[in-house]
Amino acid sequence: MTVTFENLPQAVSELHTKIDKLLHEKAEQKEADYLLTVPQLMDYLPDHPAAPTVYGWVRNNLIPYYKVGKKLFFKKGEIDAWLDAGRNKTDEELASEAIDYINGRRTR
Repeated sequence: MTVTFENLPQAVSELHTKIDKLLHEKAEQKEADYLLTVPQLMDYLPDHPAAPTVYGWVRNNLIPYYKVGKKLFFKKGEIDAWLDAGRNKTDEELASEAIDYINGRRTR
């Protein structure tokens, strides 16, 4: 797009929108990369597990973690994905998947 005096307000508006989008994406990425310690993780998780529970998950590789020396860290974004992966589907989601599966099988 060539910027002229006539379309300058539109160009500035588009530029402002794109900058806002980039800043929002950068903030989300920074939040996803935020490192949690064990006590912070215990506070962050909905059921507030005890420290021995968290260490058991680490020992059995059930939770994504990073170890630097003797310290454990957890990336907030990976913990959110881990929580989402364990989410049970609703009846509506299961019914929709079943219908999609049946309809897919009929076309073969």
